[in-house]
Amino acid sequence: MVTTTRNSKLTACILIAFGVHAAIFAATDVGLRAANNALRSFGPADLGSVAYFHRYYYGYASRALSGKIPYRDFVFEYPVLAFPLLLIPHLLTSDFDSYRFAFVVKMFLFDVAAIVLIARHGGETEEVRTVARRLAWYTLYCVLLAPLMIGLYDLAPTVLAFAAARWWFSGRNIAGGIAAGLGTLMKIFPGVVAAPALVWEASQVRTTRARGMAAFLGTLAAGVAAWFWLGGSRAVESLGYHNQRGLEVESLYGGALFLVGTIAGTKVPWVNNYNAFHVVPEWGARLALFAFPLQDALLVVMWRFRRSGMADGLRYSAAAVLAFIVFCKVLSPQYLIWPCPFMAALDGRTGSTARRIFLLACVTAAMFYPGPGYAMALEHQAGAIVLLNLRNTLLLLLLAALLYDPKAGPAILATGDVAQKSERFPSGTEPLSSVIPGAAGAVDMLAGSDPPARADANGS
Repeated sequence: MVTTTRNSKLTACILIAFGVHAAIFAATDVGLRAANNALRSFGPADLGSVAYFHRYYYGYASRALSGKIPYRDFVFEYPVLAFPLLLIPHLLTSDFDSYRFAFVVKMFLFDVAAIVLIARHGGETEEVRTVARRLAWYTLYCVLLAPLMIGLYDLAPTVLAFAAARWWFSGRNIAGGIAAGLGTLMKIFPGVVAAPALVWEASQVRTTRARGMAAFLGTLAAGVAAWFWLGGSRAVESLGYHNQRGLEVESLYGGALFLVGTIAGTKVPWVNNYNAFHVVPEWGARLALFAFPLQDALLVVMWRFRRSGMADGLRYSAAAVLAFIVFCKVLSPQYLIWPCPFMAALDGRTGSTARRIFLLACVTAAMFYPGPGYAMALEHQAGAIVLLNLRNTLLLLLLAALLYDPKAGPAILATGDVAQKSERFPSGTEPLSSVIPGAAGAVDMLAGSDPPARADANGS
């Protein structure tokens, strides 16, 4: 009887989440269209650039329907499995307006999948009110990032990345590896989930037999083979497209450079290319010499996961995704979509802290873009540049909290059979202040607890 009651309440909770999110997606789409129409008297308007991206995707799909092959006949800058996401809505429609509707519906279906995965994260015994809290946090993030969620396809690889982390560390190694591989073939970043998974499988190779990693690499190999089968030698151009990009204005390094320029009274020059705004190569190349390499950031995540006792694969998968976002030379607005399900699902004190930090990051991100901050930053207005750096600092602090929170609560063990609750805190965690001075107090404040007491007035 208790199980039946719980299942009924859980089903009702999930269905309510479906309804709320359907309303969010519909209201965002209708609201943006209405606002754009109202602003037409002042000139062309496209708030959030939603229509721009839909038309951009529609153009690619139209080329394919006219008989052209992606990669071979035209440059397509996304991985091979991204193309079906753009093509399918066009196969079901005949004009641009109906394509836009179909695309938003498709993104909503991926959102539904995310809701189900988050709701099932805690297992069969988790209280329904805990599930409701997780979904409430995820819903809040969706509200703040809604224009990006309906405008771009990033929610699809996000769901695969989250599914890969959940499955890989709960005994479904093969399913996790396949999901990570498919996600990588959509938008690269889900592949970083394999970094902590590699550490975990290597430490238990007799049990896991590296099945997840084999599935991941096998999926990637099949996808790359299809990629080159479609595009031939020109498939390499899609990879070169991103390698040739400069330092994006929104990146950690670009934002810092703009801030230094503002303080020094110098306007940092930028250029609009590759459908984004970048620091001019002459400036960006110099700064890149001081950038922390992305591969080194992922190695730090793997090292911290190993030191922690490998008890919480989801947490360190989230850290790997954050490391990719923070230390990449490109940090586009839609990248904030990627951590959303991870933040909603994280357990213990770390999860509570991470959700609050990420909420602040989403608020500042929404103010920056699709808010007016981006355009103001390009005009070198100090307030917008400070806002950009605040968002990037929050993301950096979030990564630090995931890696070094010394008071992390019980985590879900990464076992080969089922997810179990840990009876102890992860081992090998240094104080946050030993890595980033002052960060421990900030994390404690965001978690709702008092900062650590200082030994003396000088903080020594």
